[in-house]
Amino acid sequence: MKIDIIGSVASGKTTLAKRISKEFNVPYYEKDNVVWQRTSSGDIKRSPMERDEYFNDIIGKDKWIVEGSPREFG
Repeated sequence: MKIDIIGSVASGKTTLAKRISKEFNVPYYEKDNVVWQRTSSGDIKRSPMERDEYFNDIIGKDKWIVEGSPREFG
């Protein structure tokens, strides 16, 4: 199962991804967390290379759900 949920801000993408993830036991990923590395001292924007490697690792898996606003990844 591979699902890409896209939509505008506050449209329910994360809620839907969490529900599907729980029901089908498939991990979900937020595209914002692909772009931003979350740390206790604040968010750090990943370099394009880091971002692309992280995203390609995710979509290389057998099962995933990704959600977020549409973005172009290299």
